Amino acid sequence: MIRLLEVGLIGSVCVAVLTFGGTVPSYFAVTQMIVMGLGVCFLLAGKFSRTSFNRFPVAIPLLLVALVLLQICPLPNSLAPMFGRGRDGFAGDSHFTISMARYQTVSDLLLLVTYLTAFFLTLALCQDRNAKKRLVFALVSLGAFEAGYGLIQYLTGWQQIFTYVKKYYLEDATGTYINRNHFAGFLEMIFPFTAVLALRWAKLLFKNSFGGAGTLRKIASRTEMMVVVFWIFLAILLFVALVFARSRMGIVSALVSMVAILALAGTSSLRKGTRAAIAVLFLFGALALVAWIGSEPVISRFETLGGEYNLSRDNRIAIWRDTLGLIRQHPLLGTGLGSYSVVYPSVQTTFLSLLVEHAHCDYLELASELGLPGVILVFGSIFWVLARTVRQYRDVEEHFDKTVSLGCIGSIVAILVHSLADFNLYIPANALVFAIILAMACSSGHPLTSSRSGIAE
Repeated sequence: MIRLLEVGLIGSVCVAVLTFGGTVPSYFAVTQMIVMGLGVCFLLAGKFSRTSFNRFPVAIPLLLVALVLLQICPLPNSLAPMFGRGRDGFAGDSHFTISMARYQTVSDLLLLVTYLTAFFLTLALCQDRNAKKRLVFALVSLGAFEAGYGLIQYLTGWQQIFTYVKKYYLEDATGTYINRNHFAGFLEMIFPFTAVLALRWAKLLFKNSFGGAGTLRKIASRTEMMVVVFWIFLAILLFVALVFARSRMGIVSALVSMVAILALAGTSSLRKGTRAAIAVLFLFGALALVAWIGSEPVISRFETLGGEYNLSRDNRIAIWRDTLGLIRQHPLLGTGLGSYSVVYPSVQTTFLSLLVEHAHCDYLELASELGLPGVILVFGSIFWVLARTVRQYRDVEEHFDKTVSLGCIGSIVAILVHSLADFNLYIPANALVFAIILAMACSSGHPLTSSRSGIAE
């Protein structure tokens, strides 16, 4: 059974990422069927152990699902004023729903259930240490493929996603994604794992290898040296691909996650010299490759920051200002999950000739759709997982699980930073990968079993 779960989860992520990041509903439906099918099989087989649920309060996802169900539940018109709705808008109807876009809310509820199912399936899978390792390596392999594909697009001008000819971002690396920012969002979640694996092997390399003559020669001759070079190369590959996606927040988020990783690595037994050596090698390699390919297009993107975040223009700040007005109108239960593009025109003061589908800030968009209690529930849970993982990282023994913990911390930090100015959590593939990484973070610091765990056959 463990093999079925492992193959199913990895396969569902690959399908989501490789089919335009899951943004085409008909393609992502395949991923949903795989994940939901696995969930049903495991429930019927009784393979979920109680320990897998103890790592994360089940009440939190249940409350979140209950909130969305309340948004689509028919309520008497007499209650409409309590939720900022006028009775005049329901002429001829005796009931109304809190959601102002019921169809979109139902669709996003199915997505939410998919992510939560993947989260708990990953918790169950991570009871097996070997399966957890394979899951991490599968994610890194997928990230390396996306990075290589994106660089081929950028360097050769072959702007296609398999047989689909791109129409947008024709000068950027996007991998199998349509949008460069969402491509960067995926890479910034995978990049920390390559960095921490490089640190882990560097520690093994330098262990008992200092002092005396010929130290450098001894280090260079050890087998761990090639492994360190390999992981540094992968980290550089992912970061350079992210740079040439020309996503400013993606680059910033990856750098912030790198700083967080190096800072936390300093609280373990990893020596300062080892961390410094890996950081210098990575930065030198990344900067050299960027300079060789050409950094001018990337620099030109950052030069536009002043214009795009000017208070007097049509830009993201204007959208955020309008969204705050939407939150003030519906602070308690929001306008319905997934309803933003339908409701935003009622407060729209910018980009008047365009359809604004997202707030370009996950925090504000979720607050407008779920209300303040809902957004606190979602991001409060994420920050709780992050804080718990940081605390446990310092106590976990020196093994692969500690490395994965640090990689998860870097990934969570990256996506939380990027969410300040984009909507990666509304991209199905990225949300699915993030749910899996959150589950791996929750599984850290707990005893893991071998392949003879309770969910294996």
